[in-house]
Amino acid sequence: VLLPVLAGAVDLELPGGISLKYGKLERSSEITKIFETHQILPDHQYYFSGWGPVPYAIIAIDSQYKLRKGLWNQVELTVPMLRNWVREMDMIYGFPPYGSRILDHNGRQLGVWYSSKQWTTIIIEEENEIAVLAPEAPGFRGGK
Repeated sequence: VLLPVLAGAVDLELPGGISLKYGKLERSSEITKIFETHQILPDHQYYFSGWGPVPYAIIAIDSQYKLRKGLWNQVELTVPMLRNWVREMDMIYGFPPYGSRILDHNGRQLGVWYSSKQWTTIIIEEENEIAVLAPEAPGFRGGK
């Protein structure tokens, strides 16, 4: 069971004793600045989502946590790559991208998010595994 949009972190108990824990995004000017100044966070693994050369979103997950496979593309991010992605994302997509903290159901930071999309579903699984659903394609401004 996935909830498409969640305004805040949630901990649900379903029939049969199944417990679902959902995190949230918390918009952050500090995280936006980290991306816009092309800083690569230590002890984080980077991933991107999207088709073609310009990602729809970039996330960095703290190395204490494991991202569920298949939802994002893992990348060994470099400063020139990040600089290019941030510039292209700002020029091409219909809304400027910004940064957010990826938080678990208790408000603990799991990583960071950079995209023009302002929501996603974050599922906290067992053994420090998390699922961050990839965003849909953003709107376009019409090119460079």
